[in-house]
Amino acid sequence: MTRKVLITGSAGFLGESVCREISEAGYQIKKFDICRGDDIMNFNQVLDALKDCDICIHLAAVSDLYEADAKPKQCYEVNVNGTRNIARACLKTNTRLLYASTCCAYGNNNVSVSDENSPVEPTELYAETKLQGENVIADIGCEYNILRLATFYGPKMRNSLATSVFLSRTLSGEPIEIHGDGNQTRCYTHVDDIASGIRVVLESPYAPKIINISEEIPYSVNQLINVISKVTGIKPITRHVQDRAGQIKSSIIKCECLKELGWQPKWDLISGLTDCMSKIK
Repeated sequence: MTRKVLITGSAGFLGESVCREISEAGYQIKKFDICRGDDIMNFNQVLDALKDCDICIHLAAVSDLYEADAKPKQCYEVNVNGTRNIARACLKTNTRLLYASTCCAYGNNNVSVSDENSPVEPTELYAETKLQGENVIADIGCEYNILRLATFYGPKMRNSLATSVFLSRTLSGEPIEIHGDGNQTRCYTHVDDIASGIRVVLESPYAPKIINISEEIPYSVNQLINVISKVTGIKPITRHVQDRAGQIKSSIIKCECLKELGWQPKWDLISGLTDCMSKIK
C-alpha cells in the first residue's frame, strides 16, 4: 500500500525539490501551501489534510532572515504557532512529523564543529523561532524528527541568498558587498541534497530525534567569491561593508548521523553553482 505524505510549504523552493524527491521514491504526495489556499494557522484545515496521511513533512515557514526581521510578529506566528498546529494535528491523527528546522540554531556556540548534541545559541529571530518550534513539537509529544538544515542553494533559490546575490551581481558586473571581513563560514548544500536527506530520514523509522542535513565542507564568504569567479570566469567586484547584526561567525556542521543512514551529497559547490548559472535566464 502506497504511503501518503503531506508536505507543507510544497510550492516553495525547498518544497518543490522535496515533492519531486518523495514522489520519485514511490510515495503519494499531498501538497499543502498558502498559495493553494492552505493555511497552517487554521488548525481544522491542517487536521482535515492529515486525516489520510502517514507522514507530514513540515516545511512551511517564514524563512527569509530579512523578512523575519521586518515582520517579527508574523515570523513568530507562522514559525511557532503554525508549527504548534501541525504538531497537535499530527498527535491527534497519529502522523509522524518531520520538521524542517535550521543549522542556524547552533549560532555562535563557540564550538568548532557542531553535531546534534552541540549547544544551541541562535543569533537571529528566524533561528530563534525555528528552535522554539523544535521545543513545541517535543512538548506536544507526537512522533517526530527534527531536521536541522544547512544553508541551501540551487536553481530558483531566493534572491536574498548570498549564493544568488553573488552570482547575479558577478554576471551583471555589479559590486558584491562583503559584510565584515568575509571570514564567516557556511556549509552550502544543494537543495536536492537536502531533499534526498529528508527522504533518507523519512525512510528510517529509527533515525535520531534531531539530525543535521548538511554538506560538511565549510566555505567562507571570501572563498565563496573565489568559487563564483571560477564558475563564471569573471573576477567579481567587491567592497567591504559593516557586518550584519546577528552574524554567525563560523558554521561548520557535522552530518555523521545522516551518513550512517546511507546519505551522501551528490553536489559540490562548484558543480552546484555551475548548474545554477546554466539555468539563469
